[in-house]
Amino acid sequence: MTTNNLIEKGQSFLAYSATLILSQLQLLRSSTDKRQQTAITAAATIVGTWTLYRLLFSKRRRQIENIVPLASGSLPILGHALAINRDPQKFLAECREKYGTAFRLNLAGRETFVLTGRLIPELLFASRKQFSFTEGVEVVVPTQRVLHLSYDHKHKEEEISPRDKHPIVFPVKQNFKPEQISVFSERIQKAFLGMLDEKLALKPGEKRTLATWDFLSEAISRISCLCFAGSRVGTNKDLVLAMASFTQNIIKAGMLLTILPDAIADTVVRRMFSVEQQLDLLMELIVPELEKIASGELPDDEPTFVSMVLKLPKADGSYRSPRDAAFYFKEIALASIHTTSHFTTFALHELACRPQLVAELREMISKVGPERTPENVSEIPLLDSFLREVLRHDIDYLGLHHKALKDVVLSTGQVIPEGSLVVAALEDAHVYPMDPPPAGMKPLNEFDPYRFLNMKEDKWSSTIGNDLISFGLGGHACPGRYFAVNEIKYVLAELIMRYNVSTASGKRAKDFPVMGMVKFPPREPLIFEGI
Repeated sequence: MTTNNLIEKGQSFLAYSATLILSQLQLLRSSTDKRQQTAITAAATIVGTWTLYRLLFSKRRRQIENIVPLASGSLPILGHALAINRDPQKFLAECREKYGTAFRLNLAGRETFVLTGRLIPELLFASRKQFSFTEGVEVVVPTQRVLHLSYDHKHKEEEISPRDKHPIVFPVKQNFKPEQISVFSERIQKAFLGMLDEKLALKPGEKRTLATWDFLSEAISRISCLCFAGSRVGTNKDLVLAMASFTQNIIKAGMLLTILPDAIADTVVRRMFSVEQQLDLLMELIVPELEKIASGELPDDEPTFVSMVLKLPKADGSYRSPRDAAFYFKEIALASIHTTSHFTTFALHELACRPQLVAELREMISKVGPERTPENVSEIPLLDSFLREVLRHDIDYLGLHHKALKDVVLSTGQVIPEGSLVVAALEDAHVYPMDPPPAGMKPLNEFDPYRFLNMKEDKWSSTIGNDLISFGLGGHACPGRYFAVNEIKYVLAELIMRYNVSTASGKRAKDFPVMGMVKFPPREPLIFEGI
């Protein structure tokens, strides 16, 4: 490779990197902090040089017989980014048609193994000794590294023994089942109705334009803080706002960690993108509460996630300290607020362009009576069918990232090498399912809110299967999905009964895809009109 070629490729990559980084961070509601903006611009410059270095001096992959095939058309440095960005659905379908159910792409500076169709369950039902979801996510967005850099000097997270019941998964699986959601019903209502009274009290005919994602992030954060931290601290406005932006701040910092050399990235994150203040607030509010519960000074009379962690015994019979238990609240905030806001925003955009559907839903919701609850609106078939279709249709192109912990041989005989990043083609799986859809069903690449009504097999929005993998499958399935879907349906029901929601054009706003992998809700504000 000549010097001129290096310079030319470096210049191209610098321009691409700057555009990519800045657009993604703007998408994620990037901070107005000038120090952060300066750091982002500098990162766009540094990353070109760093990537060229890795390109020239990185070790070649060991030769592996029958490795999953690499899709053609990969450009130097840019890989398949330009091709997949043009039309992600078409590009992935063409790759599947040409290379089969597994193929490799070069995306975001790394080789990515894409599984489609019947290979997706192989990934999701595989042994934890073969694939790790946690490590896969950490490759893409190094959440734990951001947390370590931000807070290890104040509190180091405990090491979880393999013999222990997992302090996040176990409490959620045991206490957030469908029949147990009623425990949180009053708090869900109190949090959301309080948000509407405070931020969206409109008279009939009065209109207000809202940045929907921001509004819903705060609303869902109110619900999560009240349900998972409890009534004594969950109404704290500073905590609510901190948790509403927590995931976005983690992602911003994580993106820098994935593209910059470690020494530079660590320094930038510590000084400019740390989430230390948000974690300080969390600990200052929740730790004293748990200390009082542990000592008996306060009654343990309200189920919360943090109290469940506090009371969960370890394998040796000991219990976690209030500090350790409180620190796990960050995980539930990361898992719940961002994703719930994401799909609720999509749902509102689907409603905004379908006034007839809204009229039908309004009529059905009115039949539950004047007092709407998460329990009574969750039983409305059309509302549930609509939400299941949102979860099916408005999904990422590629997701459910896993890391291969050893060489894995697929049922096709093809090999995924140890250390590889593996993703599932999610939208492709929903548009081209393993099992043929019932006769007469609308094409699966179209949005149909009535799709799951009157089916022979009951398929609620929380029902997982090969035709809906938004929540994962098997042991990888999201244990909090029952709470999430009831929460979303209640939020939608209240909004439907109080407002007409529309876009300025009256049409469905365009989604905001990033790198051909992630699909974010439209950025266009929605218009709310009081009724």
